[in-house]
Amino acid sequence: MLVKHALEVKDEQAAQKPGNYNSQRTAVGNIPFQALPTPVILAIPNGVVIHYEENRTSLAEPEAGRVNSWVIETTGSFRSERLFILAEQSVSSVLQARFYRSAEIYLKLTDENTAHVLEEILDEELFRIIGKNNSTGELIVQTKKFSPTDLENAMNFFTSMKFVKHARLSPWVSSR
Repeated sequence: MLVKHALEVKDEQAAQKPGNYNSQRTAVGNIPFQALPTPVILAIPNGVVIHYEENRTSLAEPEAGRVNSWVIETTGSFRSERLFILAEQSVSSVLQARFYRSAEIYLKLTDENTAHVLEEILDEELFRIIGKNNSTGELIVQTKKFSPTDLENAMNFFTSMKFVKHARLSPWVSSR
């Protein structure tokens, strides 16, 4: 009976820890967030909410209207793999949510020869080129700051460069 009570207390404390879905407070900044919608909970059942921004322009589909955005940490295929997923849900519709890898930005360059120029000007404290998408030819740039506002700023930074055709987030597909 004592062990059962101790486990219940432990579970209750964990549920109130910032970042936990039940706590409704982010792990970074301890900022209150709106309850996660069902589509997000179903896609990412055991995550930690890192960042939250509400009623903002969608990062992946600006024409889609206003969205609420959560950056959620979860595990990947391997236990040690940490994934950061941006979940966006339209303010006007609770039925759908869209998911993107929030720590990666895909860049399409005007010319493949300009990749070395990009490498030279990137701030290594913020960005790192981690590869190339074989099917699209886009460079994959990892970012160390990935709140929705940080991602928006990074994408604006990249698209301001003459040799960048576009910057986009990569859709995330749940393996569940």
